[in-house]
Amino acid sequence: MMRDIAMTLALLATTTSFSSANTVLMDASGVKQIPGVSTSNGLVAVISSPGTPSLLTSSSEILAVDDAGILSCRGATLSTTSPSERTSLASTSLVAGAVIVDGITDGDIETGLSYTRHARTLTALFRARIVSGEETKQTLMLGVLGAVDESIESNLNAEVTSIFEAAAVGTEINLEDAYDLQVVSVESDADARQVMSKATEVARASAQDSTLSAVFSEAQNKIRDSGVTAEALDPPQVAQAFLTCRQAYAKEARTSRAKIAAWKGRVARGLLVDGFGNEAEGLLRRTLDGFDTESLASAGLPAVASHRLELRNELQSLVETSVRELFGLQITNLEKSTLKKFQNQLLKKADLETAYDEHAASMRSAAFAFDTAVTGLEVRSLGLTKEKANLDMSSKLNDALQTFPDSPAAQIRRTKQVTKTTGKEKKPGERSLDFGLDLVAMIRPDGFGSFQGFAGYQLGGNSITVGVHNDADDPQVISQFGGVRPPLLRVQPKLRVDMEM
Repeated sequence: MMRDIAMTLALLATTTSFSSANTVLMDASGVKQIPGVSTSNGLVAVISSPGTPSLLTSSSEILAVDDAGILSCRGATLSTTSPSERTSLASTSLVAGAVIVDGITDGDIETGLSYTRHARTLTALFRARIVSGEETKQTLMLGVLGAVDESIESNLNAEVTSIFEAAAVGTEINLEDAYDLQVVSVESDADARQVMSKATEVARASAQDSTLSAVFSEAQNKIRDSGVTAEALDPPQVAQAFLTCRQAYAKEARTSRAKIAAWKGRVARGLLVDGFGNEAEGLLRRTLDGFDTESLASAGLPAVASHRLELRNELQSLVETSVRELFGLQITNLEKSTLKKFQNQLLKKADLETAYDEHAASMRSAAFAFDTAVTGLEVRSLGLTKEKANLDMSSKLNDALQTFPDSPAAQIRRTKQVTKTTGKEKKPGERSLDFGLDLVAMIRPDGFGSFQGFAGYQLGGNSITVGVHNDADDPQVISQFGGVRPPLLRVQPKLRVDMEM
């Protein structure tokens, strides 16, 4: 029934039933060796600190100060505490009338009890009694390996109260109702005998008229039913630090997801997020700064620092992945809208077979508009820049221009024009002969296409169109002219003759 207890509990040097040699209650393999002796004289549990010598358990003379049974149990460590060790601590907490937590050093007091192994030990003791519903008040002694003054006693009382409150979250149990807390000094053998005498006196007053095997069996059943030993024994400060990190992560992740969801809704409709680059940079910065601000204190705890860094990396990955996805989707939307507008501009030309320069000017105008829009999408801290998008867009615009004359839209437009021309009614005997002159001029000074403009004027059947674009040094333009720079001024006249017979 008690094979979960892997620690060694010893009934040490009782004056009535046992000799000075220790009687092992249970060995490390979990084999029961609990004698059926009476517990009418009470039980005192001595929780020793691993690696710290204990005056309370080192001398049989001290252990034999009275006739109560003495249970010796190893306390918790900061590195790890197994379920069997937690079960051992929980069992002694339930069966003993008085518990002595020994081995509190000056270093533990200076560090703060809540950050030491003793906090884990006390947490195990407190949880066992709270969860099992024990109503009897138990005496809890803190054995300090040094002098105890009012300041030390006050600080330890406050820290033990904090540990108890953390263990009793969700209940209305107070430390004063569950424990009679005493801070005692154990500097010498005389101090140890006095502490042990006081503890056995208290234990005898609350003793049960039962057998040792019976009380352990009952305690084990309560522990198994409650499942209390399945919980970790982190000190409250460490547990609170873990909780703070998780709460900070949840808060910032929730805020980021809400903002990202709004952006995705807009992008799904084929729209762009206004000022996306700056907004995304700000969201990433605010998210990480908010998490750092709320969890910065936890970075100083070695047990929590790696967990905090892991959560921070997850939060950063969450935002960065979403931003990258939104950047790609908006580039796709922008490409589609740019190509659609460019094709519409080509269709609006009165003559679908107009000069190549005029079509090229429309292409450069579309590329310039795309560049302006994509600049606002850049998130340079994530390497999301416009260079590749501009190259891809230029290639797609050029392909669209080359294939436009044979596109379905252009063919439909030609059909409509022919139908309109052939279907036009003429009056009998009406004849006309009209002349018109169209001049198209293009000025191309040195530059890489940072400035462009067009002006036009029409008078009757005559028109003039003048364009300026400083792209003479643009490699793409040079390639269009067979590897040579375009002429500074190019004028293309066109004479129109409209004759109706």
